Amino acid sequence: MDEQDPLVFADTVNNRLFGLPEVLDKNVDNIIVNECNTVLTKPPDRYNLGFLIFYVLGTCLLLPWYFFMTANDYWMYKLRNLPNDTQVIFLLPNEDHSHSRLQANFTSFLTIAASVPSSLTLLLNTYLAKKMSIHFRMISSLMLMLVLFTITTILVNLDSDSWQILFFIITLGTVIFLNIGSSIMQGAVFNLVTFFDSSYMTATVCGQALGGIVAALAQILALWWGASSVHSAFVYFLFADIFILLSLVLYAILVKTTIYKYYVQDVPASTWIRRSSSTQYALLGNERTPIADTYVVLKKIWKLGLSTCYNFLVTMSVYPAVTVLITSVNKEHTAWTDTYFLPVIAYLLFSTCDFLGRVMSNLIQLPVDSIWPSTILSALRTIFIPLMMVCNAKPRYYLPVLINDDQLYAVIMSIFGFTNGIVSNITMASIPYFVDKHEQEVASSLMITFLGIGISTGSLISFGMVNLL
Repeated sequence: MDEQDPLVFADTVNNRLFGLPEVLDKNVDNIIVNECNTVLTKPPDRYNLGFLIFYVLGTCLLLPWYFFMTANDYWMYKLRNLPNDTQVIFLLPNEDHSHSRLQANFTSFLTIAASVPSSLTLLLNTYLAKKMSIHFRMISSLMLMLVLFTITTILVNLDSDSWQILFFIITLGTVIFLNIGSSIMQGAVFNLVTFFDSSYMTATVCGQALGGIVAALAQILALWWGASSVHSAFVYFLFADIFILLSLVLYAILVKTTIYKYYVQDVPASTWIRRSSSTQYALLGNERTPIADTYVVLKKIWKLGLSTCYNFLVTMSVYPAVTVLITSVNKEHTAWTDTYFLPVIAYLLFSTCDFLGRVMSNLIQLPVDSIWPSTILSALRTIFIPLMMVCNAKPRYYLPVLINDDQLYAVIMSIFGFTNGIVSNITMASIPYFVDKHEQEVASSLMITFLGIGISTGSLISFGMVNLL
């Protein structure tokens, strides 16, 4: 067929990205016709552009939040003790007089402000998917995140000493809406990627872990350069601004690509015929996408969802609440023990192994058409809770330190991250094997809901884990 032959529709097709009927009038060169039937072949993903875009979108889901958490020294500086500092009556008293009340309460408030709205939004994701199109959710969430991080970046270089409490409140408000936007985007991205091949799902899931690696490397480099907490935070937030803007641009490019039109339009090959009088092709009939029943889909994937839920429950029960308290057993004060041990082991090592687990589970082709691999592995990960609890975490009052070796702790952390990545990837990649094509969008929304329940439950349990040390 001539490369310039137009591809036309005799009827409109429901475009699931925008939620509106869309007519495709672009040229394609991938229609193959013989005397017996018609075949619509998959267009090439030139330069793997679509694959890379989903990688970036996956990274963007968590990268801004990773940088927010990485800037802990910056928050402590902004909320430090000041001359004539007044007591903040709505905060709990602080027995450690080396920290202000704002400093002592910030991490707890930050965790609540992040986990509660994020979990609620993820729980509402299935409802949002029915009421708002993927396109609207993608654009609105990215714009909201960009505005919030721009405000956060501007505040870095402003002297907030005279209005510390207001800065505290603004920061927590930013965290609340940032996590709402991030959760909406997470639902939209996973809804969209279900229309594509499983390799695109792998790219998205691996991108999430890549965000942790980037943030950890940024923190280590900032420590190595000796940058101040304020300058480091400015670089973190500025990078997050640029990355969110890049994600917005790449998403706009994605919806214009042929590979997107092939997958999202979802035109069945059996509906195409060649017109006898020309080289044009038309879509016969009124093709409609069946409406997926949420309850029916839930019955098909609930076991898979529980694996995802329990996997993240185990992870969040000790990470990062307990792992950030684990210090080197080496009594000597060196750059490794005092400066690099925490960011290298607790952040970089975990994120790297998490990323490798997601990649390797695809390369070694673990079975994704069965519920048992993810179920067994997520259940076995329970052992990491007591293992982390008996590592050298301080302060502690009840439990003894049984793992008194840095190398052994590093091995445990590596396996902890690796198994988290494996379960995360194979549960999401298993969706097409448990539901029909038209049910995949609803299934992904439900899986994100299970993920949110696991994260929020694990975060609540982590408070108890810290107090049990």
